[in-house]
Amino acid sequence: VSLAQDVLQTSLLPIHSSRCARAGRGGAMAEGALAGRTIQEVEDMTLQEQLYLFERARRLKERHSGGAIDAAAAAARPLCIVADADVSEKAGDHDETVYLMFMEGSTRTRESFRNAAEYHGVKVNEFQAETSSFQKNETITDAMKMLSVYSTKRTVFVIRSPLEGVCCWLQTTLPLHAEKFGIPRPAFLNAGDGRHTHPVGEMVDEFSLLEQMRWDNSAIHIALVGDLAHGRTAHSKVDGLKVFRKVRVDLVAPGAFAYPVEYRNKMHSHGFEVRVFGSVEEYLEGAADSLANIWYFYQCQFKRCGELEPGAKDELLRKVTFREEWQPKLPVNASFFQTLPRDKEQPLIPLAFDSTPLNAWDRHASNAYYAHVVLLGMLFGRIGHGIPLSDSDDSSNKSKSIPKVNSSNSLHSEHPFAGPTPPSSLPIFLEAVDITSRDNSRQPGRARPGGTEPIADGLVVDHIGRSPDSTLCWRQLRLVRHILGWSKYIGSEGVYESTSQRDGHVVKGIMSLPNFDFTQVSVPEMKVLASVAPGCTINAIKGSKVINKYRLLVPERIYNLPNICCRNHLCVSAPANRQRDVIAYFERAPFYETSALPGCQAAEYLFVCKYCKWPHRYEDIWTDGGEHHFKMT
Repeated sequence: VSLAQDVLQTSLLPIHSSRCARAGRGGAMAEGALAGRTIQEVEDMTLQEQLYLFERARRLKERHSGGAIDAAAAAARPLCIVADADVSEKAGDHDETVYLMFMEGSTRTRESFRNAAEYHGVKVNEFQAETSSFQKNETITDAMKMLSVYSTKRTVFVIRSPLEGVCCWLQTTLPLHAEKFGIPRPAFLNAGDGRHTHPVGEMVDEFSLLEQMRWDNSAIHIALVGDLAHGRTAHSKVDGLKVFRKVRVDLVAPGAFAYPVEYRNKMHSHGFEVRVFGSVEEYLEGAADSLANIWYFYQCQFKRCGELEPGAKDELLRKVTFREEWQPKLPVNASFFQTLPRDKEQPLIPLAFDSTPLNAWDRHASNAYYAHVVLLGMLFGRIGHGIPLSDSDDSSNKSKSIPKVNSSNSLHSEHPFAGPTPPSSLPIFLEAVDITSRDNSRQPGRARPGGTEPIADGLVVDHIGRSPDSTLCWRQLRLVRHILGWSKYIGSEGVYESTSQRDGHVVKGIMSLPNFDFTQVSVPEMKVLASVAPGCTINAIKGSKVINKYRLLVPERIYNLPNICCRNHLCVSAPANRQRDVIAYFERAPFYETSALPGCQAAEYLFVCKYCKWPHRYEDIWTDGGEHHFKMT
């Protein structure tokens, strides 16, 4: 196991470019901005990139419409300037490949991508999961390594998986594999993962919504109706709707289908105006004078609701179904969208509406092809030139790999206790404690009742697991010994009441390692200690005096450690899913209210899984596995 020090992260949007900037050596066309990009979530594309996608898809559709485009829509101003409009979106290279990897059932998304790939003239392969080496316990990573080298040019993997975060994981590991074999970095496109997100579906949604608004992205008023708790594109709406500058959202769903609180709050943080209603009938009555002109219905996913009381299913369905007699209450220009396939026995929208102007879902289904053609052209690097990058844009995905320890790096190889004073440069999780203002002698008379005498030389770790719960302290003491491999050293440990008045009635763990060579404690080892026991202090003792002391703060990231795992059973990194090569990885985030932790109303931080974005309390990322320890490699 290795661990490294973390490094300290419009109406008409112009896209500037010059023709010379698009030319590579010898006059060859340089690749577009999205070449080899992995798209796990909507936000993996910038707003400018999304508008470019929609504008190019609009123009492609107009070219192939046979004059069926609405005149007012055709006359609308462009969403952005397309600097490479003279470049065809078609890849046209038979050495490039699209792999369709659908590990869950799909008709529309899979077939749309199949036809879009055929348009590009590239190889199109469909991976059959049910007859593949997955049945022989092969991991997704091993399968992708194999498939990625079966082309001499770039491969785009379109992946639908019951596991969440698959594309995010693959972008951390496959680029190095491709580099090893001298082939372009593959692109991974999330076509739906578990219950998490569906950015591909959301992009088609936004393209269709823009078309419905006649390409005016100044404002939108939309009602989201139905199962908002389990709909993947409903979750993606929180970011997808940002293509509009002013957004009003009406959430229409009963309790079991309610939009998760974290997405609702994120909408507020984006500046969306949000209203909440418990049923379609309540919405029609309570907002009669301000109904949305666009309604988007999400099919009910009762299998994901757990056990329901008798009659609850019918009641939920009643609350999210639109009745034919309500049509006169709608705004004059109203239109309906819905996720497909629909339940022909219990449709949310009356079948009688299929032949009315309310039907926007048929046109929406046809739009997937155009959006997918352009998206593949961008991922192959054929188009997408001149899209501006902001300072914070990480569009290349190049920095997404998990860091490794580099012993030649002076920061990583530093040993903070090696010198008489702390190093001039310390990582942000490491804080030097001033010991010059007090007597730091270790007096035997100060030994705690039931404890051991202070050591003369060695290392003391104090304030481990400080809390009112002594069980937590003992657990963290054990983790410190096991993960850092300190069980082989002679020493003592115990849990005692804190003597600090500011702590109140809390206890803390103390570990003493006599004659321990503290000069060899490295920054990465201290990062591990900070991950296991944030808030602890580590003291170097010599001649019965504290000669150096550091306080270890909560790290920004925790990864590459044994005894940690994501608690989301659908996560690609969850041990039960047997993806042995996926490394658990958590990123610290400010506390936010989330439906994933219904009983957690406050905390200093949450730790969010890098792959599936599942939030955890700090104590929940740890398991009680066997004895493992940290190793430098």
